[in-house]
Amino acid sequence: MTLVSRERLFATPLHLHQGDARQPLGIMPRRDGDHFVATYDPERASLDAAAMLARVRLSSEGIAVSEVILVDHDPDLTALYHAASKLLLDVEVTSGPRITEPVVKVISQDPTQAVYVIPEDWDLSDALDRLPIAFATARPEIARYLERIEQAKKDTEGKIDEALDMVTALILETDDPRGVLDEVVRICRQVRTDRSAGGAPAEAA
Repeated sequence: MTLVSRERLFATPLHLHQGDARQPLGIMPRRDGDHFVATYDPERASLDAAAMLARVRLSSEGIAVSEVILVDHDPDLTALYHAASKLLLDVEVTSGPRITEPVVKVISQDPTQAVYVIPEDWDLSDALDRLPIAFATARPEIARYLERIEQAKKDTEGKIDEALDMVTALILETDDPRGVLDEVVRICRQVRTDRSAGGAPAEAA
C-alpha cells in the first residue's frame, strides 16, 4: 500500500456553485487558487449528480477532493453535503418508495462508491443528525476506527489533527484500517531510524 500519495497530500476542497444555461457544459470544474470550483446548470444536472460527477472528474485527473462545500445553497443542505463528503459519501435525494428513511448504501465493492440516500421532503437537519448512525450501520468497523481517531484528536489537543485526518481519509478509501495503521507504524519507525542514523557521530578517520 502507498500510504502518502501526492494526491492525498494535496487533497483540495471542492466548492460547488449553481450556474445557468449560459454555460457551455452542464458541469464545469476549474481550479481557483487552493481549491476547485465547479458550476452546474440545474436544468442539465441535479445537485446530487453535479457533486458526484465533479468528484469523479477530478479523481480521474489524479485530484483528491477533501470536502465538498456548497456555495449560496440552503444552509442545512450545505451542512449535510459537507458532513457526507468528509465520509466519502455522495448524497442522493430520492422520491423512490423503497427509501423510507435516510440510509447509507454501498453500491459496489469500492468503498468510495457509497451514497447517503434521503427521502424527498425529509428534514435535512434531521438527516444530518442521523448520518453518523447510518454510516455506522453500513460500515461498522470503519466507524469504530473513526471514533478512535476522533478521541485521539481530543487527547492530543489538535496537535496532530492533519496527520490524523490523512489516516481517516486513507481508512475510508481503502476499507483496510489495520493495513493503514500498520503502514503508519512502519513509516514512524523508519523516520525514527533515519533520524537516529543522521544524528549519530561520524567515525574517526
